[in-house]
Amino acid sequence: MLEFSLFNFAQFADQGMSVWATLLLTSLSAKTRMYGFIIFILVNIPGTYLLVVTELWWILAMVPVWLFLNFKGLLNNYRENQRLSKI
Repeated sequence: MLEFSLFNFAQFADQGMSVWATLLLTSLSAKTRMYGFIIFILVNIPGTYLLVVTELWWILAMVPVWLFLNFKGLLNNYRENQRLSKI
């Protein structure tokens, strides 16, 4: 039986947005990949909630590394998009 709760909503939001962001990250367009990185940053919100509720605190230690890699990828895609738009 499907129970509607904040925890279940966070699971659905986390997995649904992760799939969507993965599809965007496979694009050849730098602009589309940038949207994928933005969605992955937003996925961090329900994902962190799930880690706190399920008491998987040790995974939270990796969140800063994950955010650093996402911001670095976002910045690189922004620079590539700006470089390609000038051509």
